[in-house]
Amino acid sequence: MALIFYARVSSKDQNLERQLYRAKQVKADKVFLDKKSGKNTERAGLKEMLNYIREGDTLEVVSLDRLSRNYSDIKKLVQLFKDKKVKLLVDDLPVTHTGNNLVDNFLLDMMISLMGFVAENERQKIRERQRQGIERAKQKGKYRGRTKKYSLHSNDREGRLVYQGIMNDYRTNNYETKVQLAKKYGISRQQLYRILSTINY
Repeated sequence: MALIFYARVSSKDQNLERQLYRAKQVKADKVFLDKKSGKNTERAGLKEMLNYIREGDTLEVVSLDRLSRNYSDIKKLVQLFKDKKVKLLVDDLPVTHTGNNLVDNFLLDMMISLMGFVAENERQKIRERQRQGIERAKQKGKYRGRTKKYSLHSNDREGRLVYQGIMNDYRTNNYETKVQLAKKYGISRQQLYRILSTINY
């Protein structure tokens, strides 16, 4: 039964010293590190740790967001630890250190659900603020929507060139079939029809 410590910072410029000091304090048997964003679980250190841990081990992190900043991933990881019968210690959630595994798991589940609710609530607020901002911009006549990739004024240089090429070929009848025209420019028929619908012959 080993004490495993997982430490993560988001970039190579950030310092792991505080987390490593904690790992030394608790006399961790094995430490796994990542210097990568926590937006998902695609991290070498995390994968190594997940392969290493065994039933009866304890995993310690300074905070849940070291495991991931995505609450769906956190829930999956916590469930994985439960399935493997690995105890999870989270330093900034001392309420989960009662010593009673059943109570600790219940409190941790409750904390994760609460954090997930807060995160989802914040995402909804952001979407609502964006919607309100778009509505105000529309009222003032300033909202243009997303710039299409294939258009005359696209921000994408390749998209502009494809659009101009199709427009020239279409207007001069320089094509055999629309399927052939789509293949020539490496786009789907649906994309071609959308482009043609914006071209005034």
